[in-house]
Parts: sequence; structure tokens; C-alpha cells
Amino acid sequence: MKTLLDLKVGETAVVMKMSGGFHMQVQLKNLGFHEGVAVTLAKKSAIGGPLMVTVNGSNVAIGRGIASKILISSTDGSTERAHETDSAHGTTK
Repeated sequence: MKTLLDLKVGETAVVMKMSGGFHMQVQLKNLGFHEGVAVTLAKKSAIGGPLMVTVNGSNVAIGRGIASKILISSTDGSTERAHETDSAHGTTK
């Protein structure tokens, strides 16, 4: 299964599971992460810095170590919407 680290900027996914200790689970839940919530990767530094993730309408910065413990299922709605728009105009990607 993929982790939050596998997302590309602009992609959306659903949180399937969060591993880690009790305190990490509490911290993530306080930030809005829980199973079934949709998250979008807003920014990813190329040099190993934190990720900026949009969850429940808020931007949250999380470290890569924590992001590696958030298991996701990809459901990129932005790609689907772009394809539908192109199809409506008679163009294809």
C-alpha cells in the first residue's frame, strides 16, 4: 500500500491506516487525520523537508517520517475532473 510520501503535488488520496505509537496517533488525529479522510498533497520539497498537506480544508505541515506512517489509497479527483472537462470539449489527453 502507498504512503503519503508517494503522492505527487496536487494528488488527492484517502487515509486508510495510520501506523505509529499512541502519541503519534493522537497528534495526527488532532491535526485532522483519521481513517477515511481525504488528503491532498499541496507542497513537497525536493530536498527532504516537510510536506504541506491539505486535510479538512486546512494546510498542515508534517515531516517525512510521519508521512511514511500514513497509508493511503489514491483517489485523485482533480485528474478525473480535468479529464471530464476535456471530454466535454471534445479533446482527449
